[in-house]
Amino acid sequence: MISDKLLALRKRSGMSQQEVAAAIDVTRQTISNWELGQGSPALDKAAELARLYGVTLDDLASDEVDLVSSGKHDRVRDLHVIEGLVGKVATIELSDGEGALTHALIRGVGAGWIRLECDAPKAVFPTPVFGEKEPPHRVLKLVDMADVAGFTIEGGAR
Repeated sequence: MISDKLLALRKRSGMSQQEVAAAIDVTRQTISNWELGQGSPALDKAAELARLYGVTLDDLASDEVDLVSSGKHDRVRDLHVIEGLVGKVATIELSDGEGALTHALIRGVGAGWIRLECDAPKAVFPTPVFGEKEPPHRVLKLVDMADVAGFTIEGGAR
């Protein structure tokens, strides 16, 4: 939901609701309402929020894009190496014992984020017809680079 993303992105940025409100010229209560799911920003304000947080409007608005961020933003990463890996498949190891995202296609890198296309967890329902192989379902994830502990490119490069 956009409300969850707005809250996570604001916390990741280290900004208060008042600071975000001032940056996009709305009231603090408006920011609070959006974060609580009591309304959503108009397109112009959503675009301003996306720019403020360094994500795309699609990342912000789409329910198809999951946001992965612990809110820690304590280290700056040199992204030029990872930018060269766009289009490669990798296992992305997450920090703090959060596990790994396997068989992740690196779709893009920028503003402290890495955009991945990953396998979705297996759904319990609906069950495929006997004998049919269920096609893998892929999801988009926007992962905070501060939460990436390491990565392994398919074929063993690191």
